[in-house]
Amino acid sequence: LVPALTPAPWRRSARLDVSRLDLRVGRVLSTRRHPLAAALTLQEVDIGEDVPRPVASWDGGETRMEELAVLLCNLKASKKRGVVSRARILRCCTSEGVAELLAPPPGASPGDRVTFLDYPGEPDKELPSKQTLWDVLQPDMRVDSRGVANYKGCRFQVKGKGLCRAPSLTSCTIR
Repeated sequence: LVPALTPAPWRRSARLDVSRLDLRVGRVLSTRRHPLAAALTLQEVDIGEDVPRPVASWDGGETRMEELAVLLCNLKASKKRGVVSRARILRCCTSEGVAELLAPPPGASPGDRVTFLDYPGEPDKELPSKQTLWDVLQPDMRVDSRGVANYKGCRFQVKGKGLCRAPSLTSCTIR
């Protein structure tokens, strides 16, 4: 096959669904502005591992220390303006540019996995490329009119603890 005609690794998988994403609860331990990029925020996030994960986020709402968030944890590590980022913080965003962190349910702890009842599979160890599978799945991630996060109508949940929600926004996207 010609390389341009070879399907991307994520397209060859029989499972093209949200269960392949390793979504976990994390606690923001520190946050600061990138010294060379005013629109970039650097966070250290506890996701239940031995060492906190570095996360670099483009502006999209305030991130407070000790705040709980939902993170995409199986992205390949990438550099943003010279800083390594090893996860992505999920935010609820309106078309007007208002954004806030997607909040896990009360009682959730760092490292708790976010799952979907209709999509029971296990996450990939590492996503083949952050610009492929994520880009296909993300448009179907929304916050409904009651503030509950869902993928194609199936709610984001932490088993035994409840549903993930937007703290104040409704009817918006999740990025």
